[in-house]
Amino acid sequence: MASYEQSKTSKTWSVRFRAMVEGVEKHMRLSGFRTKKEAQAGYISFVNEQEKKEKEREKKEQEKKLTPSDMLFSTLVDKYLVHQKTRIKESSYITISSKINNHIIPYFKDMAIKDITPLTVLDWQHSIDHYAYKHKSSLRTQLTSIFKYGERYIGITNIVARVEPFRNTEPKKDVQCWSWEEFNRFIVYCDDPTYNLFFKFLYISGCRKGEALALSWDDIDFDKRTVRINKNLTRKTSEIYKIISPKNPSSIRTVDMPQKFIDELKEYKYSSPCSTFVFGGDEPLKESNITRYFRACAEKAGNRIIRLHDMRHSCASLLISHGISIVAVSHRLGHKNVEQTLNTYSHLMPSEAAQMVHIFDSL
Repeated sequence: MASYEQSKTSKTWSVRFRAMVEGVEKHMRLSGFRTKKEAQAGYISFVNEQEKKEKEREKKEQEKKLTPSDMLFSTLVDKYLVHQKTRIKESSYITISSKINNHIIPYFKDMAIKDITPLTVLDWQHSIDHYAYKHKSSLRTQLTSIFKYGERYIGITNIVARVEPFRNTEPKKDVQCWSWEEFNRFIVYCDDPTYNLFFKFLYISGCRKGEALALSWDDIDFDKRTVRINKNLTRKTSEIYKIISPKNPSSIRTVDMPQKFIDELKEYKYSSPCSTFVFGGDEPLKESNITRYFRACAEKAGNRIIRLHDMRHSCASLLISHGISIVAVSHRLGHKNVEQTLNTYSHLMPSEAAQMVHIFDSL
């Protein structure tokens, strides 16, 4: 309860009251007000400000008592995403954000870290078990990455490490390919010169679609018959598209091309206006148009319908079937290592078991 009084000498007003200051109740006096109304306003202002400070102090005291495991999972994710945004490409950030927001946050968002047990993680894995092995494994990897961040920078336990990962019980899918004969049957129906050369380039070079779409004329060396792969095009961006660095350092490479294709490309360049992109002009070809045109030509040719990415598999299959070493094929494709190439294409390599036995028989 505040009490107000006026000084007999200075005629100013003061107010006396009790208030909590830094957790201790104290006698307080505010003075020097010209009127009682100003003293009342000063008292109210002081009390409001002090209550605000007291709440902040109590909050800090409470935070001191909290352990890292008291943190909400959603808070951990927010910190993780802020950290990741400065370290990875925008396209990668969009991908992981989508995985987290669509498949992880809805399950864990209201939980405190301390309430997430191995059984909780196992139940979450059961909830996504209907997805294909590759997809659900990537979601688990993302959850693991979040907890590893928390373990390193906040001091929580990586509980995901205590849960058995998914097992791959799916039969291995055969790589879908077009033979050289099938490709030639298909390309006859590609009348548009831009699409015609684009599809030829994918099949012959083994490049990724984004690498091909990002090509500029400066990347083509007509004399050496080579194409320099040093960038990638992505549409996982806030812009319509973005030219970024390749998928990994090994993706930066020089690809040799056959003379016939180089001649066709040269003729195409000089019969067309100057453009930024080799395939598309001032703007790269649109994804939807590529897919629609690719499928239409494949149907006209009577070919099996494959994905555009399978042109890359077709290139590798053709080269391996003609005896090109797996190391050379790996370099052409821009794989991170030869093991990646072997895991994908080893079944296409001819068996050398009989030759090995023959060596011992001849000794």
